[in-house]
Amino acid sequence: MSSVYARNRHLSSFEFFTTAVALRAEIVRLVTSQAVPKSYRFVLSVPMAETARDLVRHLVQSDAFYPNSEHGVKMRKHYMTLAMADCDQLDQDVQLILSLGLPVRPSQFEPVCEMISREIALIKGARDRVKLIGRG
Repeated sequence: MSSVYARNRHLSSFEFFTTAVALRAEIVRLVTSQAVPKSYRFVLSVPMAETARDLVRHLVQSDAFYPNSEHGVKMRKHYMTLAMADCDQLDQDVQLILSLGLPVRPSQFEPVCEMISREIALIKGARDRVKLIGRG
């Protein structure tokens, strides 16, 4: 097991984290493929890949705050909210690609759109369950 995965293995039990990692991989695969015209890849693909990276980073940061204080609860929820905003931005980026009149097949983006919607629901549910669990 690589050190990165070993360091974050406790996160892997959270479905929202594993879904975010899969979503990041799918976004990178999609935007670097023939699905996005080559002339638009730099302008559209780089920001999308960065936003997908931020999504995972914000979830890792949220887990760094143990909810045993008001501050810990607030910060965990804050980073989960940022992760949801990342999902919203990814959805807006997909909508932009589809609305530009580019020679793209919308069906190629459907799985990513479904993953984004699912990820938002998973993070929202997890965020709503963050409660103060004791004093630190």
